[in-house]
Amino acid sequence: MLQNSQTNFVSSEHSHIESCCKTGLPVCRRMFNINLALGYTEEFYSLKALSEMHNKSMDEMFDFALDYIFARDCFSKEWKKMKDPNECPLASQCVKEKCFKS
Repeated sequence: MLQNSQTNFVSSEHSHIESCCKTGLPVCRRMFNINLALGYTEEFYSLKALSEMHNKSMDEMFDFALDYIFARDCFSKEWKKMKDPNECPLASQCVKEKCFKS
């Protein structure tokens, strides 16, 4: 793990799986799971991009996908691998508090 002392961000194998094809923002393991749960398997999107595409707020988009993720063992198992809130590459642009509450 690499730590950036300016932001408290800890880079790990979970923090940047893909990049958003619309915004170029990092897609962490949890956002990757949200993409898969929504059926996006070829191109991946940040929460910001997904919320814009589905005309929802980021909170609404997150909540929309979360129930499905925890209902499916294959998604929830991957979700739980990202344990440290400091692994979030977009802490100021995401729903970090909600994401790591679950």
